[in-house]
Amino acid sequence: AGGEATGNTNAVGQQNNVCYIYGSATNTTASGMIAGGKGNGDGEFSNNYVYVYPDAQIQTAVYGAHSANNATVTNNTVTITGGTFFNAERVIAGGFSDGGTATKNTVTISGGTTNIAGSVYGGQANRGTATDNTVTITGGTVNGNIYGGTSTGAGTVSNNTVTINKEGIFLGYIYGGSSMDNTFQNGTATGNTVNILAAMTAKGIYGGINGTGGTSSGNTLNVAAKGITVTEDGTGIGGFKNLNFYLPTDMTTSDTMLTVNGTANVTGAKVGVLAQGKLENLTTNDKVTLLHASNPLDGTVSQTTEITKPTSLTTVDTYAFNVTSDANNIYATITKAPSEEKEEEKGSEEEKGSEEEKGSEEEKSPEEEGGSKGGGSSTDGVSDSDILKSPVEARAATTAILNAGADMLASQGFAQAANAVALEAAESAKNGAAGAKAVGGFTPFAALGGSSLRAESGSHVDTKGYGINVGFAREIPNSQGKLLFGPVVEYGGGKYDSYNNDVHADGNSHYWGIGIMARQVNRDGFYYEGSVRGGRVTSDYSANLPTNVRASYDSSSNYWAAHLGLGKVFAAGKKGTVDGYLKYFYSHQSGDDRDISLGANGGTTSEHASFDSVDSHRVRIGARYTHKVNEMNSFYGGLAYQYEFGGEARAHYSISGTAPSPSVKGSSGMLELGWQVKPGGPVTIDLGVTGWAGKQRGGSVQLGATWAF
Repeated sequence: AGGEATGNTNAVGQQNNVCYIYGSATNTTASGMIAGGKGNGDGEFSNNYVYVYPDAQIQTAVYGAHSANNATVTNNTVTITGGTFFNAERVIAGGFSDGGTATKNTVTISGGTTNIAGSVYGGQANRGTATDNTVTITGGTVNGNIYGGTSTGAGTVSNNTVTINKEGIFLGYIYGGSSMDNTFQNGTATGNTVNILAAMTAKGIYGGINGTGGTSSGNTLNVAAKGITVTEDGTGIGGFKNLNFYLPTDMTTSDTMLTVNGTANVTGAKVGVLAQGKLENLTTNDKVTLLHASNPLDGTVSQTTEITKPTSLTTVDTYAFNVTSDANNIYATITKAPSEEKEEEKGSEEEKGSEEEKGSEEEKSPEEEGGSKGGGSSTDGVSDSDILKSPVEARAATTAILNAGADMLASQGFAQAANAVALEAAESAKNGAAGAKAVGGFTPFAALGGSSLRAESGSHVDTKGYGINVGFAREIPNSQGKLLFGPVVEYGGGKYDSYNNDVHADGNSHYWGIGIMARQVNRDGFYYEGSVRGGRVTSDYSANLPTNVRASYDSSSNYWAAHLGLGKVFAAGKKGTVDGYLKYFYSHQSGDDRDISLGANGGTTSEHASFDSVDSHRVRIGARYTHKVNEMNSFYGGLAYQYEFGGEARAHYSISGTAPSPSVKGSSGMLELGWQVKPGGPVTIDLGVTGWAGKQRGGSVQLGATWAF
């Protein structure tokens, strides 16, 4: 567009144009420009796009949109996934307006091979205003300066954002906003933000730069990594009224988050401190260095708890800090750690119990009457731990769906396998053949079921699932009785909803696998059984977080599961039997590493999550009574107690640290009812319903049918 754009780079207009730049021959002269939208009018230049691909070679400036007059330039985008920008004198900008407004323009830079010689601007306005522009860098190298927004005519520059989430060396300066004329006079730079989320080095970091007589206020620096260095030997940082530090989980007392090899201007700045997760190496009374400057600090600081954090950053609120400073440093001392909070909660509960023993029920506070958690603290609203925990609930939901499939195989699956071989034997005998199956003969069977269950995991997860077992069973007589065995294929899935206070997430899980099952039934009624299965499970996660961030990811991993059981069937009258049993269930869901997509304000970032494996260990003891009404109909009912010893899902985030771990450990009770019918001919039908209460709540329905061919 305009100038010397060549190859596949022309896209001239004012709105909704797209310009793709790729190919090793994309060399342009230094005097021209590449722009998604370009013109000299006073209208609006909006929604233009420029995409730069990894093999591009560029000599000239690149703009999402460029107005040489007084146009409003808004919502234009430059996305760079690679390429080389040779000319240090030519810039990259989301939007440029000579005399108008540059607002809500975006530059996003990624790709490890990206090399940019010049400067990068979210929005530029020579004689106008620059507001709400964004620069996000997650890869590549930038050798020039980085500006969220700028006005060279001393206009208003406000609410612009620069986010650096890439380790490396930046040879230039970083500005949230800059406003001054060519005589360095006037200018207003307010409410701009710089987010440094990875260890990096830059020449200087400034929130708002303005000329003499101008205004710079309300600018924010968010620091979320240790090992950040500013090399300017003059004033290395300045123009910030808010300095927020987010301690990484591996922070130690010997680490420094921000080092300034010069002077740090912190005049009137408020310092806020939060932890990104559990601080593995720190405890109460430990002191960490937030900022160290080689020259004495310019100004004094105060502490604040009013912190507006980046939307892509997750923190926990289980730590308390005290901010102090000396001539060259700003420190944070831990005054309360999570272990102390737990002790306070325990003490609060003990005091509450003591009061109840004294009969002082009428003296309870309204919070106690309402059953609030955490020693009387409110459970209203959303904490950072809720946000951290939510993505991990998908793993707990998948385990619940896998376990529901195991339950179906251990009950309806075995029942239909036994019915199938018995029915086949009866039909063979009826037709004059031997009652036992021929050696090598297998009979097909199938069982299916559906469930709607809630797992209490500290929060709770609701699952609605289904499962199908298809197999081939064979029964062989032996000296003790008879052995039933055969291969089985299982498939199932379902939908889940997880709730952590106001954090609601949903998704789907599916599994398929193969295995083998066996049951030995002795003549005295004693039996023992087992199964082993393995396969693949997939799931997805999606949530609208309260921070206006859309979070999502897909996951897949291997699983394997097994169960062992023993029991004995007793006669109970002429038409009844009682089956008393003890069963153990185990399932293992392998770990997985995934990038969680975080979409906010039209942009997308991600955070890497490492999900640990999930192991479930359940023991169930129970009894079932079966009453035979006649040769065609039988009814059954049963009760059981189950205890889950494991079921904990764990994860660690690359930025936010360790997540709280949902767990379904605990007791549940089961009630089952069913009807078995043989309508005549080579058919049997078994319909059962199950209800759960306790740690696991809800119900399931199972249907089994066999047909002898």
